[in-house]
Amino acid sequence: MDEKATITAVITIGIAVLGYLAKYINDIVMANRKDKLERINRQLKEFYGPLLSLVSSSDVSWIKFRGTYRKDIRSYFDDSNPPSEEEKEIWRNWMQTVFNPINERIYEVIIKNGDLIIEDKFPDCFRELCAHVETYRPVMKKWEANDYTEHVALLNYPVNLKKHVEERYAELKATQNKLINKFLI
Repeated sequence: MDEKATITAVITIGIAVLGYLAKYINDIVMANRKDKLERINRQLKEFYGPLLSLVSSSDVSWIKFRGTYRKDIRSYFDDSNPPSEEEKEIWRNWMQTVFNPINERIYEVIIKNGDLIIEDKFPDCFRELCAHVETYRPVMKKWEANDYTEHVALLNYPVNLKKHVEERYAELKATQNKLINKFLI
């Protein structure tokens, strides 16, 4: 074999090897991107999407409730201006039919899908929501027995829950869109 043929063969083999390596690396990158997109899709579908829907629904309901009942009072159970028996009954009705069922569903989403949380550490607002739901259960149990000596949980609903869920949902949607756009290129 002459020198030109050898050089041509080496170049051809080199190009083939480089092509194979490029395809191999591209396949790994695409598989990683696909795995990341699948996880984000699960996070949105099974965790942050349902949470956002439930938390937003709860927020709208709460705003309407407070705008209708005791709207000029700082807190529904304000010590300086306690609710009347009728207002307590309204509170119990709303807690039993609107707020607690939503909170229980939020609780279930967090408990069942906690592995889909973005953060490395369990967020305080999720822990606080779960504790709020758990500390309302004994109050509700008393209501079932017509004991209305208590009306509130030991722990308040976390005020920053909606903001936290909205921010994480937006982060995931932005990442999802970037990954989808990379697949289209």
